[in-house]
Amino acid sequence: MNKSHDYRELEREFITSDISLRELCRRHGISSHSLVVQARKGMWREKRESYQQKAGDAFIEKYADRMADRQAELHVKALDAIEQALDKFGSDLWATEMKRVDGEWVEVPVMRLMPKDVAILLDRLQALFARPAHIREGRDLSVRSELPIDALNRIVELTWGRAGPPTSTLPRTRRLDD
Repeated sequence: MNKSHDYRELEREFITSDISLRELCRRHGISSHSLVVQARKGMWREKRESYQQKAGDAFIEKYADRMADRQAELHVKALDAIEQALDKFGSDLWATEMKRVDGEWVEVPVMRLMPKDVAILLDRLQALFARPAHIREGRDLSVRSELPIDALNRIVELTWGRAGPPTSTLPRTRRLDD
């Protein structure tokens, strides 16, 4: 008995999954030869690769969009935290309390949020904005090799302009027009 198969449905199943042709034949009771012929004619493998590439690209795009939204949300929260800290610091600049000093009640400023605290907050949030938390600059002027002291003195004299015109130890060559 010759069964008729829906090759379009089989093609769709093959393209959209990771099933092998042999497994597809086994599942649907088809001879592998007829299915392999149909797969080659219809270029199922190429279609599967194209489908998987598109699916992968779509996933990456969705993931990138989610990460961008998350990053934007974190930036907004960080900016809100900075704004609240600066507002609190500003209001603390004017805050006072009454304290007894030398037997008298005196109005004394109160700092609840110190400038150091605000600076630490800003420093910690720099990473969210892709800026370095610490900027270091080093300048070094040192000699890394062993030079005789008279050579070092000569270099110093030349850089300070105390020596006469520099003399070369290389032999002079005569020019043709001399």
